[in-house]
Amino acid sequence: MPKMLHYRAWRGRVWAALATAAILSAGLPSAAADTGSSEVVSSTLPAGIPIPSLSSLQAQQGSKGKSAMPVRETAAGKLPREAIAPARSGLPKASTPSFLSDEMAGRVPFAATYPEPPRTMTKDECKAGLQGGRLFAVKSRYAMCTGTQFVQTWMQRGRPVGQSSFTLWVIETVPKKNDRTIRIQYLFTDFVKTGTTRTSGLKVDTDGDVTTWPKQAAKKYGGQVPPTQTFDALKAKPEYTHTVLVEPGQGTGTDDVVQMAYEPFVKLTFPSPYTSPNTDRVSVGFLAGRWDTASYLFNKTGGGNPKKKGGAALPVVATLPYSSKTGAPERAVAQHLRDAHTKPGDTKPVNPSKAVPGFDLKHTLHRLQHDGDRVKANRRAAIATCVKHWGADYATSVPGVSRECDEYPFASTYEGAAQSKYDQTKPKDNFSARPLPKADNGAGGSILKIFMDRNRILDGFSSGDDIDAYVVSIS
Repeated sequence: MPKMLHYRAWRGRVWAALATAAILSAGLPSAAADTGSSEVVSSTLPAGIPIPSLSSLQAQQGSKGKSAMPVRETAAGKLPREAIAPARSGLPKASTPSFLSDEMAGRVPFAATYPEPPRTMTKDECKAGLQGGRLFAVKSRYAMCTGTQFVQTWMQRGRPVGQSSFTLWVIETVPKKNDRTIRIQYLFTDFVKTGTTRTSGLKVDTDGDVTTWPKQAAKKYGGQVPPTQTFDALKAKPEYTHTVLVEPGQGTGTDDVVQMAYEPFVKLTFPSPYTSPNTDRVSVGFLAGRWDTASYLFNKTGGGNPKKKGGAALPVVATLPYSSKTGAPERAVAQHLRDAHTKPGDTKPVNPSKAVPGFDLKHTLHRLQHDGDRVKANRRAAIATCVKHWGADYATSVPGVSRECDEYPFASTYEGAAQSKYDQTKPKDNFSARPLPKADNGAGGSILKIFMDRNRILDGFSSGDDIDAYVVSIS
């Protein structure tokens, strides 16, 4: 039978995870500990860093009575730094950047198009991405992972006599474009034991907590969370898959949005006579998910059901790639955006304090889809700037070149040229407009449209919250 999931308030889980982390970072007990005890000290480490050997632990223990286990940030109780979480959730994010694929980081120019993002991720891809202590690896808006090493130091009379360890990789994917199913794969690897251990009696209890916004959205589960079993039995059967699905019609806003945080846990129980000072459930980190039925994105109607089925995605900030290299069809657009970012004083309208957003996680862009009047207002403000500085004939003033007024931030964003009209807390003239060749402007717009569609980027505030966002990269 599939294991039943626990549903608890996330705050309680996070405080438990923080308390556990504090215990784990305390290290091994000193040699002055109870000399009659049999004890196991549990530690967690990021998946991509070396584990100190038993001999090094023994040497350190003998000299100063302190642990040689490094103290490193883990993903416990945190979302990826690039995740887009509901502001009301208060969920913390990792302090370090995730590993991002070339596509997610915008390092690859795609020549007037944008490819279908990958929807699979292997353990080896996850492992490669987490090397060096990265806490999360993001391959696309449909594939990401995290990983944690669990290390047990077996003690007798205050001295380390054995060590066992394993790694848990958790990979989250949206396998199909026309399916709302989110897949969570649990992979246990790298089972190692040295010295004197009792792994045949060491029980590993894996669990997953799911929180949604709205809270009342009904979730359908499939597959199986790993059942409770011993270290040795888990090594023999190390792979499990769990699925989560929310049907349409349960979300908020025009796009029927349901957001999710999925938090795997591991709890270790040690065989008698061993005791342990840290036996709480350990968080492996939060993975994010989202469902919607946005009519302007790919939707699938199945079985004659007129209700839009919509789709699912992993809400992390994606990067729109533009190329300024010779021959790139969008080159003039890329050059304009680069100037707006790096030389704002050279752009129009004149604004000595101009600092356009869209180039880092603290200043993202938000798609504007549901307010056509605001999109038109953005365009009018941009065109007025082109007319003011290049004349009413800017479109035809260069012989043999048909031009259009290009604007950044894009008219299809909340950050567009008319932003201060709709939000008086925002600065005026914090945009750039410039006449560009029509062909380049068209290529840039085509890339933008395909990018947003294939990454399932929603109207940024479609349900009154920060729902989605993206940034731009110029190569």
